[in-house]
Amino acid sequence: MKTILKRIEAFFADLFTTAGGMVLLFLQCLLEVKFLVSNGRRIIKQMLEVGWNTLPLASMIALFTGMITTLQTGVELKKLGLQQQVGTIVGLSLVREMGPVFTAFIVAARVGASWAAEIGTMSVSEEIDALRSLGIRPVRFLAMPRFVAAVTMQPILTVYSVIVGMWGGALVAIHYLNVPSGVYYKKLYQALEMKDITLGLWKAVVFGTILSIISCYTGLTTENGAEGVGRSTTRSVVITLSLILVADYFITRFMG
Repeated sequence: MKTILKRIEAFFADLFTTAGGMVLLFLQCLLEVKFLVSNGRRIIKQMLEVGWNTLPLASMIALFTGMITTLQTGVELKKLGLQQQVGTIVGLSLVREMGPVFTAFIVAARVGASWAAEIGTMSVSEEIDALRSLGIRPVRFLAMPRFVAAVTMQPILTVYSVIVGMWGGALVAIHYLNVPSGVYYKKLYQALEMKDITLGLWKAVVFGTILSIISCYTGLTTENGAEGVGRSTTRSVVITLSLILVADYFITRFMG
């Protein structure tokens, strides 16, 4: 019984410590944003990593996401003679949910894990301590550029993914479901409202914040050598994906 209580105590202690540390890191990044200009080169490098270097993977996943969504919904709608409404479903699902969430998953798995491993390696090799000894703030040098890059590029990458997904859906709708392209795009356009686009962009900003803060925090708190780096990388991805889904629910619940 005592062992179980100790494990529960340790779990909640780690939970609150981690949550508090992430909130503190987020606030520190906001304070360091005023040094954007002096860190411009590092920010641009990370923006290219989040945006340009992620385009091939994002393009493939967005394309097939749109195609699969159209195929699954279109086949059922066709049984009811409503296949011309497939553009409505594809447009709303991609803009409000699948576009922001799937794009965040891609960046978290590809870029967030890389950030956690990179910063974690610097932690265990005492490079971060060396930065502090030189008077360089690790948050300003490592975390803030990644935070700004993620928050800036995540909405842009999400918009790109949504457009590619809509085009992929159009391919299936036109060539498999025999829906005229004009009808598909007309239904899609009529279904979307500004609040849907705003909701999707807000989700992208929040998801970019989550993945950047978590990956940087897990990297900065890495211990125990190479084993710790691997554990931090895994932890970063698991926590990020979980919090993205939690945040997605609450944003949809209170803003949707």
